Amino acid sequence: MAKMALGGPHSGKTSLGVLVMLGALVFSAFLGGALGLVWQSVSWFDDAPDETAMPAADDSGG
Repeated sequence: MAKMALGGPHSGKTSLGVLVMLGALVFSAFLGGALGLVWQSVSWFDDAPDETAMPAADDSGG
């Protein structure tokens, strides 16, 4: 009875939930890293001004 109180009924086996969570953690870390590298390499979100923007208004008073 002492062994059951300390280790539980399945002390020698890893539960399936632990393996699923470990796989999900590894998958999400890989996916996050890959998406981060793609995000850095694309130029969609640069700080350069848009080339089709209208020029600033001229304040010559005319």
